Amino acid sequence: MPTPPVGILFKGFAMTVGVLTLLGSLAAGGPTAPGPVPVPGMGPPAGVAGVGMPGGMAHPLPAGAPVMMPTPQPGMGLPVPAPVLAARVLAPKGVRVTIYPGSPLARMYDAPAVIGFRPGYVYRLELANLPYHPGKVLYPEVEVRGTLVPRAGMKYMDWPTPLLFTQADIERALTGSVITKAVYLEDPEKAIPAEFGLAAPVELTAGSEEEAIKEAVANGRLVAVVRLGNKVPDPNWLLATAVDGTILPPGEKFLRAPVVPPTIPYYACPLYDPLLGPKGPKEECFVDGGDRGDPLGIGPHGRLGGLNPTDVGVEYTMAGRRRVTTSNVVCLCVPRFVIQRAELVPGGFNVPIILAGTVGASGLQGIRDRHAAMAEVGAERPAGFAARQRPKAYIGRLGSAFFLGASRPSVVGQIEGVAVTGAVVEPEVLTAYPSACPLTVTKSVDAPGPVESGAEVTFTIRYVNTGNKPISDVVVSDSLSGRLEYVPGSAQTDRAANLSVAANEVGSVVVRWDLPGVILPGQGGTVKFRAKVR
Repeated sequence: MPTPPVGILFKGFAMTVGVLTLLGSLAAGGPTAPGPVPVPGMGPPAGVAGVGMPGGMAHPLPAGAPVMMPTPQPGMGLPVPAPVLAARVLAPKGVRVTIYPGSPLARMYDAPAVIGFRPGYVYRLELANLPYHPGKVLYPEVEVRGTLVPRAGMKYMDWPTPLLFTQADIERALTGSVITKAVYLEDPEKAIPAEFGLAAPVELTAGSEEEAIKEAVANGRLVAVVRLGNKVPDPNWLLATAVDGTILPPGEKFLRAPVVPPTIPYYACPLYDPLLGPKGPKEECFVDGGDRGDPLGIGPHGRLGGLNPTDVGVEYTMAGRRRVTTSNVVCLCVPRFVIQRAELVPGGFNVPIILAGTVGASGLQGIRDRHAAMAEVGAERPAGFAARQRPKAYIGRLGSAFFLGASRPSVVGQIEGVAVTGAVVEPEVLTAYPSACPLTVTKSVDAPGPVESGAEVTFTIRYVNTGNKPISDVVVSDSLSGRLEYVPGSAQTDRAANLSVAANEVGSVVVRWDLPGVILPGQGGTVKFRAKVR
């Protein structure tokens, strides 16, 4: 028998030495020396060195937080994270911000100021010239956990993370409270349906620091943890945190290599699965169009089902049969930061008092318990069991409900005790064969690159009958993402249509065009509308 190739065979997949080396490097996470940072704002540099997880972690990540991984090599297909986190210090007018306080590297700037921080370090800032508190000084702590992952055309220094210190925060900190803010890059699929920008971020209230960090990790990518109101650091601590080569001051273009390695783990790149491939970061951009979640289908009474937020569903009739298809997916890059705020209020003061003396006038006393230890053993049987079969149906009292059977989607409904069963028309597959999908739908957006919150963009949906039979009664439905707000009166079409707008479950709307009439082979049309980016 011939000798098999070097590697491990797993279900027909040869795990070669190169794959094992990749897995070993990801598991080890050995440190490498970070290189110098190029001109900021010019996109991700080529060959940015990865870093490891050195010992002595002062602030470990909570459970479920993204761990630090080496930067992927060229060819892995993952965008490279920015080498620094751009941050804008937002404070009341007149506040002076000092970087590297208490050290020869100290520099002072007026707020607001955009500063670049290397991830993996803990920084101390100084806030002076506080309103209504002359002579008072605060030293907030900034723990940088991650950075932006820029896309094509995105300058990472133009998308700074907000480090917000309001007047109320300053007042509370001076009276003894400790304020923690977990700043995270919002997951578009869990976006808040409201418009806010980089200069006016949204603050959500959490019960504790642990809860704030947990919520940030669950709803996006944690990039920074800010603490305000802790004790004033001594000069030795200020000197220890002033690591040269870790802060890019405003107006400077280059940053030297740091003199010491990072001290805390931080998000760099997700794990590269050798079987499934890379899974790139998704927080910077959100998608619109296509068919996500539950599949589109035509249920009983000819009603469209499975239209989720961001989906595009196009219904039509051909040869007396109602069908549905979808469009391609478009992408918009609009990074948005959210803050989880927690406040620890002192409940009192602990003052130690030393006793002058103690005189014992009696002997020791004690109580002996002669009763035997009691125990209670539960002998009840389990109340339920776990079956190996999947649930086959969900039947509501009124209306129809979708469920997944053994082979294909089906529909079951119940009205006043009478069961109604019907078949679901599955979504058409976009292929090059006209007989398989006679209606081709494409969606586009006029945004050439990243846009900011508040900007308006135009979406265009084109449909063409690429089959050899006429189709009729076309209905175009676009369920918008929570990050988009439909501009009333902006819908347009090149043929007679009935327009309707209805709210969806994510705080946006479903725009629907009913296009009566027949579309012959080779004919088509266009619908378009404007939406404001939240």
